Amino acid sequence: MINIEKKVERREHKRFVVREGVYALLKNNSSKLGQIKNISRGGLAFNYIVNGEEMHESFKVDIFISGRGFFLKDIPSKKISDFHINNKLPFSTFAIRKVGIQFNDLDPSQISQLDNFMRDYTAGEQH
Repeated sequence: MINIEKKVERREHKRFVVREGVYALLKNNSSKLGQIKNISRGGLAFNYIVNGEEMHESFKVDIFISGRGFFLKDIPSKKISDFHINNKLPFSTFAIRKVGIQFNDLDPSQISQLDNFMRDYTAGEQH
């Protein structure tokens, strides 16, 4: 007998693919900068180059778009996942990781900016 398990979606919010040129900056004792891969009202995921500094469990995140003037600052967040991904550049010595973060306690202005960002700078729902 074949056992087929259904994949259960546990996320509360729909995730959206983010266009090129959109970045996140994690700020705590050490900073991590990377390109955002997907985002929802509840959090985001982005890739970053490992620099040897330990990532804290909670921090603030800035979201910005290169050359567009969009800047969403100091979003309280916490780490949900952080794992190694394969570097697609041959002969590269950089280790790359993908971190998933959850937003915490956004104020009304941050929620409004996040909604505007998802409307204007995403390329559709991620499946």
